[in-house]
Amino acid sequence: MARGSQERELEFIATAKENTGRSIPEWMGIIEEADLEPKPNTILKHLKANYDLNHLQANLLSGLYLNDGQPVFNYERMFEKLFAGHEQWQASYELLKEKVQAEFDDVVFVPTKNYISIEGEKVFGCAKLTKKTIRYGLDLGDRPFAGRVQKSKGLGAMPNITHMIELSSIDDIDDELIALTNQAF
Repeated sequence: MARGSQERELEFIATAKENTGRSIPEWMGIIEEADLEPKPNTILKHLKANYDLNHLQANLLSGLYLNDGQPVFNYERMFEKLFAGHEQWQASYELLKEKVQAEFDDVVFVPTKNYISIEGEKVFGCAKLTKKTIRYGLDLGDRPFAGRVQKSKGLGAMPNITHMIELSSIDDIDDELIALTNQAF
């Protein structure tokens, strides 16, 4: 689940010195001094090969370094990046989030690099912003594709998201959409 990434990152930042022998600022300096190509795998491989770090530690340090030493999973910043160039969908997204969270107590909307993961006990939906629509993906199993309910496409690495509804206006966020969301939940 996407929501676990933020907790893992924050825990790593808080315990970096204790678990790796160096603080985050020290690691940022080490990576800077190595004068590596600024690519995640290049930094990760260097850290694993030259320091006693596991894959997760090296990956988190690489992400922090490439994010100017700041947490990668800063949700506020991630939402800003997702909506940059897609500001026209902000009101529709907020209404969708409000209606879904009113229906379910424990649902969270978690930003990722390319989409918003919608999670309860499991990931059951996502929202992908495009220039023309919000692609609202849902895990609807073997439900037939009909009407506005289409086969999912272009939603990112979400293999369990089987269906999608393209939301092109705030009016598309209606009772039918919430009923479909309920089915996926």
